[in-house]
Amino acid sequence: MLTAEENTLLTKVTGNAPMGQMMRRYWVPAALAEEVAERDCTPVRTQIFGDRLVVFRDSEGKLGVVDERCPHRLASLALGRNEEGGLRCIYHGWKFNTAGACVDMPTEPGSFGFRDRMKLASYPVREAGGMVWTYLGPAGTEPKFPEYDWMKLPRDQYATVKVGERVNYAQAIEGAIDSSHSWFLHQGIIWDWKKRAETSMDTSPKMECEDTSYGFRYAAIRRPTTNPDTEKYVRVTIFLVPFTAFIPRPLEKSQNCHIQVFVPVDNERTIFYGVFFSQDGSPVDETETRRKHHLVPGVDLDRNWYRFATEENWFNQDREAMKNGSYTGINGFSNQDMACQESMGPIVDRTQEHLGTSDIAIIRMRKRMLEAVGLFQAGKPLIGLDPNLPYDKIRTEQLIIPIDQPWQTVGNYAGEYTPKVATPA
Repeated sequence: MLTAEENTLLTKVTGNAPMGQMMRRYWVPAALAEEVAERDCTPVRTQIFGDRLVVFRDSEGKLGVVDERCPHRLASLALGRNEEGGLRCIYHGWKFNTAGACVDMPTEPGSFGFRDRMKLASYPVREAGGMVWTYLGPAGTEPKFPEYDWMKLPRDQYATVKVGERVNYAQAIEGAIDSSHSWFLHQGIIWDWKKRAETSMDTSPKMECEDTSYGFRYAAIRRPTTNPDTEKYVRVTIFLVPFTAFIPRPLEKSQNCHIQVFVPVDNERTIFYGVFFSQDGSPVDETETRRKHHLVPGVDLDRNWYRFATEENWFNQDREAMKNGSYTGINGFSNQDMACQESMGPIVDRTQEHLGTSDIAIIRMRKRMLEAVGLFQAGKPLIGLDPNLPYDKIRTEQLIIPIDQPWQTVGNYAGEYTPKVATPA
């Protein structure tokens, strides 16, 4: 368990909180690309680390991420008119381009020069992997952009999902990197469940963790159903500081890979971005992916991407379905995760927990994040920001291997062994 002070340091991300300030040094998703696909489209309001921002695409197709508040009287630019190369505030007509420059100020005389001195906060932006990414750290300090392998695939070979969670980011990540819960919470529903269940029903895996230059990876090692005396079933999950999880690639190559990114909205809310991408080059149907996972905007999600299922309506849990074969009575594996996480409250009191051997990855994630923020506070290089880090080769998988083969040979840099990284002092 953590102390109350450690829990606060881990979970607080707004304002001058050290964790949020550290996270600003990484590229972060701000929206799905489809939300701003058209030129002069409706501006998209987003909130990251407590900052209210607007994402828009101008008349020439250029993307912008800017502060939501018009600097005149602080009205929301999310209500603005996106037209003729800029975002115009509907209150008094002040207009700003994607770089934050004021390009029109109809309420003030041109001779006054006020327009040329007015600047709206704007941030670097990249479009990749079906998302709009931004950098919210100090100007001119943005690191190498993380070009993951799925970003190089044709657009029809990956699907994206987006959903808001009413919990702190750390709570959401802990669900993603918890291998043991899948054999309970998601039984019968996860996309590769049948193959997993055929391979092993060992519900008490041996967990082993190892630090890496990007965060850590861990193995859930199970006894396979066949040849348990000579083989082992290894599932390796990767966590990249500060908010990305690589879920083991399915055993069946026809099943899609899955990566999860958890973006803090504020201290008590998170936006989850999920990517499902092809292993074998076959197309991935985005509409069907969202339907299958019960994450369809307007059907399962409101206009702000939060689920209609909440604690107030018991997360739409169907007790009758539970009597007839459903383990949880909740549709969609992400919805199952979120129901459990939100039931803990927005920020769980980690001083009250009783962790076991199956929680090794949870413990390691907290440790690495606290180490990361400690490095930031000390002015030292941050975890995962080495410009030579080959983002596109970071991968993970699950395999049945000989019992004496090191688990570290499963899922890393293109199958090469990655040596252990010393824990920072």
